[in-house]
Amino acid sequence: MGRELKTSDYIKFLRRAIGQVRNEYYGNEKWIQSMINGADLNPTKNQLEETIIPHLSKHYERVFCYELYHQLRRVLQKEQGDLEKKVILQAELQKKQISDEVEDLMGISKLEGRYIPDFLIHEPHTVSNQNLIIEVKANPNLNDNEMLDDIKKIDQFISRYRFEKGVFLSINISKEKLKKLLSSKKLLSCLESEIENHEKILVMFKESHESELIHRNLGKLIENMDIRL
Repeated sequence: MGRELKTSDYIKFLRRAIGQVRNEYYGNEKWIQSMINGADLNPTKNQLEETIIPHLSKHYERVFCYELYHQLRRVLQKEQGDLEKKVILQAELQKKQISDEVEDLMGISKLEGRYIPDFLIHEPHTVSNQNLIIEVKANPNLNDNEMLDDIKKIDQFISRYRFEKGVFLSINISKEKLKKLLSSKKLLSCLESEIENHEKILVMFKESHESELIHRNLGKLIENMDIRL
């Protein structure tokens, strides 16, 4: 039996799995434009940016997540080997509100809402081995509010359900748009003031299968507000 896997190992496995997801699962702007052209639509710029792209991106977000789940399971099965598999990968698991009795007994706190995280790597039915929560966004026009909302959810799972680390993964966003997003003083100010677990959250960005995976610790990102990509 090999050594016990740590959260840092699971993050390494996640990076490997992301690198194995091929372009057809991304649904980037080029793919979205081809769907719009095929449907013979002539939307206005506002309709495109505020309605159509977010809607189609949500569809491709599911497609990407299904393939990422498949690739991550393959990596985990290989790396866990003969280890006792208490820690498993689960997708879109709804975390229901807990009772006051459970809250007191297990020393955890209620979430603010009923959340369905994209992925959890954890040991179910216990507060032990709560390794990693992962949220994914596929919108090439990712905005401040979308990013902040998902990171707030991750923050709650760390603070209230004892998850060790969280990952926010954004795909399809170009370096140019990413640099503009991360230059938003409003976003960085909100992340600094509204997020408790800066050092326990990683943000990852990958435009396509061929592009590099950009990853930053949220605390370091806030500290060095002038990000270099």
